[in-house]
Amino acid sequence: MTKSFRTGITAPLLAGILMISCRQIQEPEYIDIDNIAVSGNELANTSLSADVRFYNPNKYNLNFKSGSLDIYIDNRLLGHTELDSLIRIPKLDTFIIPVQVKVDMKNIISNALSLSLKDSVLVRLEGKVRVGRSGVFVTKPVNYTSMEKLDMFGF
Repeated sequence: MTKSFRTGITAPLLAGILMISCRQIQEPEYIDIDNIAVSGNELANTSLSADVRFYNPNKYNLNFKSGSLDIYIDNRLLGHTELDSLIRIPKLDTFIIPVQVKVDMKNIISNALSLSLKDSVLVRLEGKVRVGRSGVFVTKPVNYTSMEKLDMFGF
């Protein structure tokens, strides 16, 4: 085989392999929230921590690099969280992302009566996360909305 023929075959073959390996990342599926705990003894210095469990529908491992989320309860800002841990996400399996949120308790207390009259609340997450594999990361938007039972939050 001539050198130009090998080069002519190698370049498209390599490009095809790269295109197959760079499939679009499917978004992880939310499962539930567990281990909710409230810490702090002042209204201005309260935080909520929880483990958020997801399922990775991709046929390959991923890495979670960072994230920034605003969390709303019934369209009222509960708090903001910055996630900066590298978390390995196994293929076709569940994984947990630990979350810690500084809570705006003044907002929660002012709406406690309306929350106590409900059996579920609208939970909304907005922000962005960086996920990827093989050292290549992409920023994905997060726009999640769900009705959740209040007993999950300890109310």
